[in-house]
Amino acid sequence: MNKLFSTILFVLFGTLFSLGQNNLDSSNTWDKIIIRDSNGGFSYFESDFQIKRQDFLLTGLNKPDSIIKKIDPKLAAELVDLIVKTKDSVSFKNPLLSFGRDSVWLINNAERLWKEYTRNWKRTKQMDSIAISTIKDYKKANQAASSIEGSRSTDDYPLIVVGIIKDNDTLSAYTVGQRPYMLPWIIKKRKVYNSRISELLAELLPDQNQSNKERLSGKDFNSSLVSSIYNSFLNDKDNYLEAQQKYPRTFKALEKNFEISKAEIMDMSSIEWGKNFGGECLEMSLKDLSISKNIEFYTISGANEIFSTKRSIISNKENLINLLQENPVYKYTLNCNNCLGEIHWVKSKSFSKKAQNHFKEDLQEAGIDKNKYDGQYKDAIFFELTEHRNSQRSFSRWIFLKNKTLILWELKGNFLMNLPKELLENQGFICKEIIF
Repeated sequence: MNKLFSTILFVLFGTLFSLGQNNLDSSNTWDKIIIRDSNGGFSYFESDFQIKRQDFLLTGLNKPDSIIKKIDPKLAAELVDLIVKTKDSVSFKNPLLSFGRDSVWLINNAERLWKEYTRNWKRTKQMDSIAISTIKDYKKANQAASSIEGSRSTDDYPLIVVGIIKDNDTLSAYTVGQRPYMLPWIIKKRKVYNSRISELLAELLPDQNQSNKERLSGKDFNSSLVSSIYNSFLNDKDNYLEAQQKYPRTFKALEKNFEISKAEIMDMSSIEWGKNFGGECLEMSLKDLSISKNIEFYTISGANEIFSTKRSIISNKENLINLLQENPVYKYTLNCNNCLGEIHWVKSKSFSKKAQNHFKEDLQEAGIDKNKYDGQYKDAIFFELTEHRNSQRSFSRWIFLKNKTLILWELKGNFLMNLPKELLENQGFICKEIIF
């Protein structure tokens, strides 16, 4: 949340309540509940309501004689009870329980959830079976549900403030959550993950066009949950099966020589593929565990080139590895616990003509003669290294020339192998020769 909205939030609190007075200690002693339902973003709105205990009527805060509806006393009492009796933070270690779901709910609803999420998709029985089984996996579903909280968007600023008032004492709770149920709540300066508070407020609020009522009620929670499960655990598998179904002979041939870790049919524009608007291709990541679990062959091929690309990577695999045997970047990757090295292969070479053209443009941008390496690109290897260290990620892109010149094409990260920090001062497309 940006500083401007934080300031607005503070002003709103000050307007509604006397902050810092949290002396209410009984859910049975309250005079009035005040609710602010607002959004400070593009779709700005602001509505204030009150419920007096003497009559349990919901009215506008500034129009107490304008009755909106009669409130069920049990709902109001439960809301007050949940807010007043909060003493400690309610954790998010078991997100599904925070949303009122458990393993039984997952098992009973997995098939329905998947069908609703994919109602406009072309589905297969194989993917249906995998997806439903994954949704039923309580551990995976919990992990996926952990993302359905907080505020991430920069143009959406919902705000719900609740004040429980007794005489001169006020206990406030608020949320700025953007996802279904709007968790977490902030009560007594503690984060509280309890969707029941949100559900109760959704029942208390009136039906009107501009409101957070639907968000509080958890509308779209099911689709958000399945979307998170799909993106975390199913997307790659779905893409793999689609590609396998379309190119079964390619898969059959490659599986004799590689483990296919990823495959996807896509429209892509990259430094190696497509024009300004991309072009359809088959993207695959291949591993040979007899070489190393840290090395992948990343291949891209068009619909008319799949057979030649498949055949060429099979026949050139051994030669590529032989060329890299004494390469210090490759050797480092083999011995790194949290590294992945990708050897690129497009059509019948590692360093494609399109990639060469992009490299020459970056040479020129870096103030280097773009023709410096002309005539040296034959049998060059395009290699990418991804490292993970202490929860941080570093990415580097390399060109290995046949004459053993090592060019660091691009760097993103605060570390690179065991190289000194002064080499990391420049980031981006630096096009620098590295001598080990």
